[in-house]
Amino acid sequence: MTHRITVRGMKKLSDSSSTNLTTRAIDAVDRTHARIAMRLHDIRNDVLDSVKHGIDRAETITTNLFKRARTGVDRVDHVSADAVNRAQGAVGQAIERARLARATPAEVVVV
Repeated sequence: MTHRITVRGMKKLSDSSSTNLTTRAIDAVDRTHARIAMRLHDIRNDVLDSVKHGIDRAETITTNLFKRARTGVDRVDHVSADAVNRAQGAVGQAIERARLARATPAEVVVV
């Protein structure tokens, strides 16, 4: 003997209203999933843009620092080359004076 149990208020899944409710629920989850995925992509793009902007800014700052360093090195090179040339000229003049003094006879003072 088999007994059949029926519960009042419960509908079978094959009922059209139950299927319609399930379909609506799946559609709602699908829409929510799409919105969340879109929002996550927006957040990801915002973070990526911020990081890229930071990298570009750091690159600009670093480039400017290197340009200033090169300019400073060029100035130091110019000043040091000028100093070497002046020292070379001073030594050259001293040598010429020494040669000239050696070539002319000195006055002899006899006491």
